[in-house]
Amino acid sequence: MPAAASGLFLIDFIARPFAKIYEKMPIVIFLLLVLIYGVIAYFVLKGSFFGQPENRAPY
Repeated sequence: MPAAASGLFLIDFIARPFAKIYEKMPIVIFLLLVLIYGVIAYFVLKGSFFGQPENRAPY
């Protein structure tokens, strides 16, 4: 869990300087971060629950 939190923090830290460009359009940054976090969540869920049976997490 700490690795996921630090990974999300790093993505936010990397994306934040680019957010200064879109300060007048906060919805654009919101959608961008939702898209980035959604892609990460997709791969996490795919690897954990929807992968091949031999590659799934054992729970």
